[in-house]
Amino acid sequence: MPCSTSINFGAMYVFDTVLEPKTSLLGDARLQRLIFRLPHEVMATARRDRRRRLKTSERSESSRPPWDAQGRVCFSYSGKTGISTPVFADRRDAPLGNKALQRICAGCPVRLTVRQVRHRQPRTGTRLQVLKVQVLHLDAPHQGGLASPHSIQTVNLQLPLDLMQDVERLAQCEDWSNQAWLRNAIEAQVRDTHARLGLDESAS
Repeated sequence: MPCSTSINFGAMYVFDTVLEPKTSLLGDARLQRLIFRLPHEVMATARRDRRRRLKTSERSESSRPPWDAQGRVCFSYSGKTGISTPVFADRRDAPLGNKALQRICAGCPVRLTVRQVRHRQPRTGTRLQVLKVQVLHLDAPHQGGLASPHSIQTVNLQLPLDLMQDVERLAQCEDWSNQAWLRNAIEAQVRDTHARLGLDESAS
């Protein structure tokens, strides 16, 4: 997983978090829902930004902040009209398709790009809009090119026919390319072997 990050661009924030229970991205649902927590430093900055955006005279009459005391946020958008729909990307920043979204659930590590904007209805206040969701454990299906690689080495791999057929079936079930599925399987095996042997990954 990439190193934890938290960046503030004015009233825009980029940070790593984990999706909370009751997150729902069902394809046939009218309302899609992302639930997550703001890191402490992001919540502190968002509070300051909220105060700046609300005039002193408006604060006593304003609506509640768009997060609770623990920094939990519930962001909803229309699954039918596409209004306010975030951009979804894989860990290498390649777009994710609708089928891949069904694999996003509570517990998924994500990097969010969120913007705080002012509103006046029904009461003056601010709201948080999720602009982008980068899912840090998924690879997008192959679409004619590698998914935004950072540093990729090409390897010629010969597999028995029956094993390759299993790979193709599993990749198709999960809406992945054969290449992405194999890469993910190899990475998972490397992590498991590191853990089993007690190796320090930084020394590898």
